[in-house]
Amino acid sequence: MTTAPAELDLVGAVPPPVRRDRMVLTWLAGVAVSAFGDSVWVVALAWTAAHALSPALAGAVIGIELFPQAVLVLVGGVVADRWDPRRVLIAGQLGRAAVLVLGAVAWSSGADGAATLCAVALSFGVTAGLTTPSGPALVRQLVRPADFATVAGWNQVTHRVMRLLGAPTGGLLVAWGGPAAAMTVDAATFAVTALVLRVVVRARYRLPRAEHARWWDSLADGWGYLRRSPAARVLVTGLTSLNVFVSPVVALGLALRVEGSAWGPHWLGIADGVLAAGAIVGSLAAIRWQPTFAARCGFGVLVVQGAGLAMVGVPSLPVVLAGMGVVGVTSGTASVWLSGAFLKAVDARYTGRVSSVSALGDMTALPLAMPLLGALAGWTSVLTATVVFGLSMSVLCLSFATRRVIVRLA
Repeated sequence: MTTAPAELDLVGAVPPPVRRDRMVLTWLAGVAVSAFGDSVWVVALAWTAAHALSPALAGAVIGIELFPQAVLVLVGGVVADRWDPRRVLIAGQLGRAAVLVLGAVAWSSGADGAATLCAVALSFGVTAGLTTPSGPALVRQLVRPADFATVAGWNQVTHRVMRLLGAPTGGLLVAWGGPAAAMTVDAATFAVTALVLRVVVRARYRLPRAEHARWWDSLADGWGYLRRSPAARVLVTGLTSLNVFVSPVVALGLALRVEGSAWGPHWLGIADGVLAAGAIVGSLAAIRWQPTFAARCGFGVLVVQGAGLAMVGVPSLPVVLAGMGVVGVTSGTASVWLSGAFLKAVDARYTGRVSSVSALGDMTALPLAMPLLGALAGWTSVLTATVVFGLSMSVLCLSFATRRVIVRLA
């Protein structure tokens, strides 16, 4: 049996709908500010690493953040279920801000090399691993279960918009003031988010806390919950499959298609913009129209997404752009509905630990899926590779959508 969010103890009055909830809207704005800073730093880091380091070292610097994040994310799930998620997130935001300030000082003082960039990236990985699972736990403390999907949707919309705005800003900043300027701006955005969490955000629901004396006992209990809960297990697998099948096709598969067809690199940016616009439209539609059986509908939409993934490999520019649009719209729609269903279905005592398992699945499966698509495209063709990935996505999601445990899951 799971603990429904509606049964959690209220602290004060029942929250209003998100559209009239000033506290939640302010928090979402703060999260958006942080997402903008992240986009600024990602572009600045990539450009600086590519410009100042050898290709191999640049790749290591850009990817090194994932290692501590993958190692520590399960611990972060335990932290989210044992301590106050709001305080954990505040500490994480302030920690990242401090790292960036120190990085900017070091870079400006002459330590302008791989060591500083690696130190910042590793510190970010540690912080992200320990604090990311606290995000879903905080959502459960702030809004009614009926608004879980709405919050997830607005989070995704603002993150997409901030990515579109932050990426060019990061390029301008690093060209004007170097990576130290980008670090300073990103640090300021983390400080703003921490301030919002500290001053504005207050829990409305009291979450049950894990009380194991040792963290590994809490971790084992979380794995035991996944074994006992078919719905949570299927949702974790389904959410992980979003990136395992989609990211290799829209990143590597698209690049191979554009390069092999000699269309020019500018079409990569245009196609990515089509994807982002489609995702924003899909998320807004999912916020507006929320089905009764959200999990089944979410997986059903992803069955259609498989066709869009296959289209990315077709040697026709209009078909590729249409495929990217289909992938964007279906991703935006399904992720909103599935995120809301996930929070409703998972026992409140295990929100952080189950979220951490889903995050770990993304981190470990995606690095394996990317070279698999590349190898398949090399052995056969780009179209064959995208069709195989798209068909696999459709078949898997169809099986999820028709499972008894999912069919009537809100």
